[in-house]
Amino acid sequence: MSIISFKGFSYVGKFVKVPIVQCFLARNASIKNQVQDVDVVTTTAEKTLSEEEVKAICDKSRLNHGHRNMVNGRLPYDKPVHRYHNTVKYKRKMYGRYGEASNVSPGLAWPTAEDLEDIREYESLAYPLTIQEMQKNALELIESERQEIQTNQQRIDDNMKKLNGWLKEVKEKSAKKLFEAQQAKEKKEKLIEEVKKHFGYKIDPKDDRFKEMLVKREKEEKKKVREEKKKVREEKLLNYLDSKTK
Repeated sequence: MSIISFKGFSYVGKFVKVPIVQCFLARNASIKNQVQDVDVVTTTAEKTLSEEEVKAICDKSRLNHGHRNMVNGRLPYDKPVHRYHNTVKYKRKMYGRYGEASNVSPGLAWPTAEDLEDIREYESLAYPLTIQEMQKNALELIESERQEIQTNQQRIDDNMKKLNGWLKEVKEKSAKKLFEAQQAKEKKEKLIEEVKKHFGYKIDPKDDRFKEMLVKREKEEKKKVREEKKKVREEKLLNYLDSKTK
């Protein structure tokens, strides 16, 4: 039986002197180990552990064997453990990651005849055109886009040339509307003056008699304009008939 005291803690039990030193050396191989405040009392048994046993004692990661190997850059398992370890996909993955250390034949990475047939069928459906046909279609698309851009640019240039003419037309239409509005206003004022003269005395424009007389004079004015237009049309028709008879 052994009694160990370490930094204020005590332990009673069997103790092997050599493995303690081996464990510290294995965990800190590149660092000088210092064991302080350790009092070892005489033991009833002495035993030297193997390297594997020392590693097992010193491993505090709590990782399983496969995960610990992966962390250390080694093959997870030396032999298949799970069902999917026998699949081609898994073996290809192991060979791609660990190379020859995976104990997988490199030929397994090459697709089988069935895989090649599936790949050809997929490509025939996903990419039915050949490279030459795809190149031709791409060039035609580029040419079509170029022609469209050129057409749009030509249309813009033509419109810019017509811009001054359009601005002139807008100004003429605006001036015409202003002139017509001014004429209508003057005509309205003239009718109002005529209605005032008709009564012979000053009358309120809001009076019903004034409003009735104003509407009457407006109708007479419109009738007069229609008759003038009709007369002009008749004269044009007579002139046209005279030119035909001659």
